[in-house]
Amino acid sequence: MNDSAQDEEIIREFLVESHENLSRLDRELVELEKRPKDAALLASIFRTIHTIKGTCGFLAFSTLERITHQAENLLSQLRDGERELTSSLVSLILETVDATRKVLASIEATSEEGPDHFEDLTERLRVAAQWTPTPESLHGTPQPAPGISPGSLAKPTDDDGVSEPAESKKLDEETTKSSAAADANIRVGWGCSTSSWTWWANWC
Repeated sequence: MNDSAQDEEIIREFLVESHENLSRLDRELVELEKRPKDAALLASIFRTIHTIKGTCGFLAFSTLERITHQAENLLSQLRDGERELTSSLVSLILETVDATRKVLASIEATSEEGPDHFEDLTERLRVAAQWTPTPESLHGTPQPAPGISPGSLAKPTDDDGVSEPAESKKLDEETTKSSAAADANIRVGWGCSTSSWTWWANWC
């Protein structure tokens, strides 16, 4: 078998395996919407995209490699628990799967990736993967002490940055007028809740 025939055989195997993996990924995404923190599902979805990306690099399918590379970065964050799955991210992943299928169909029909480079999708995936975790996303939004509404808290004015409730200030003023008692400072503490080509693809 000459090199050209070998390449065609590798591409056929790549197409068959990719379509099988994407069919499984479709089912996994349905389950993932029910169980968005399922580590096994996230890991399997990541592996599918990772394998496609690695083989595209080997076969020089640059468009699909760029798409899956950016999607891989995003899925890695989800798999590692660095961020939570949202409806917008699910939509972006589904769009990635659709684009991947279109490129695979073009490769199957013409041995080329086709004219559409999916630059907009690739950029949106890149931007989504640039997300940086905040303390609130990692530990939850801080909640006010019982009986204190968030809107009643004054902006920090002291060196230690602790806010003084507006109701306390009003109470102090009334008390001073009526009884001339000494001023009282009420402070609220805060706490934070607290095949060779397949081998190559998986090796990358």
